[in-house]
Amino acid sequence: MSEGESRVSVSCRNLLAIVSAASIAAGGATAQIARGYDPTKSGVAPATGAVTSGLDTDQKIGAFIPRELRFTSAEGKQVRLGDLFDLENGSSASGGKHRPVLVTLVYYDCPVVCSATMDKLAGAFRHLDYKIGKDFKVAYFSFDSTETAARAKQVKESYLVGQPDGLGDNGKFNPLIADNWNFFVGTAAANRELANALGFKYRVADNGQFAHSSVFMILTPDGRVARYLSPFLGDDKALAEQMKLALLEASDGKIAKGVSELMMSWCFMYDPRAGAYTLQAMQVMKIGAIVSIVAVGSLVLGMMVMERSRRRHRVPADAVGRRDEDGGTDRSDGDGHKPAGETTVSV
Repeated sequence: MSEGESRVSVSCRNLLAIVSAASIAAGGATAQIARGYDPTKSGVAPATGAVTSGLDTDQKIGAFIPRELRFTSAEGKQVRLGDLFDLENGSSASGGKHRPVLVTLVYYDCPVVCSATMDKLAGAFRHLDYKIGKDFKVAYFSFDSTETAARAKQVKESYLVGQPDGLGDNGKFNPLIADNWNFFVGTAAANRELANALGFKYRVADNGQFAHSSVFMILTPDGRVARYLSPFLGDDKALAEQMKLALLEASDGKIAKGVSELMMSWCFMYDPRAGAYTLQAMQVMKIGAIVSIVAVGSLVLGMMVMERSRRRHRVPADAVGRRDEDGGTDRSDGDGHKPAGETTVSV
């Protein structure tokens, strides 16, 4: 992996073990069967040869997605790409939402790599604090122009059933998730233009399948590419943590659920060499110093306020009658005169 790039080219033979582990860990075995998964197929890319050469993903951080492209959803509707993003038409039209969009390019009949990618993402969603629809959106695009909306719907439903909150109490799909976890198909021209805009590469292999990289992208709420991540960054829980940091960063902290998550986004920074978020010791030290200064300052300020309050409530000595030796009160005025009606008796 070179600096500035997220390179994840996967061969069929090397992924057979990963697919089995991912399917079990993510609870994706049912989804694999629903899609007619056949591990005996020859796969998308041989382990050797020129098929996988040059298929590393080019990171295009900050590039806008081609908003006018149109794709067909699993429900058979034509969707303009720009309509997926909350802030495309300005924040006032977003209803206060700033949801980033997780995008991945796959093809639904891929026998190994794409199935493993989608299973890993589904497994990470189960461990993620942020929720599809409420905090972010998901969009899968098939780059195989021969695939149909009916096929996309079949795959979509298999994943919705596998999510803990994918079905409502009435047995129907949860509309919040179903409306914001989209599976698209498109024309060959639209597929290629989208892939080029994202720096994603694919081509048809000799066996009729596609050779391609395996990566997913996080886009900002206004449609800019923010981060590239591998779906194979550890187990599902580890992937969910990486995903969370990327979504938090892409939303500019707008989906943070508290100060702790904002602090987490400051402590972790994306490392292009590792292709993942790593803890930054210097950032942690800076935040620790700031917290210490605030804590000490608050303590000193609190002590000053308490001292001033104590002094304010202390009764001045000249406002209180002086007590004589036997406990009486000297009620003379400042000139030593007694109040009228009182006499001093000497014995």
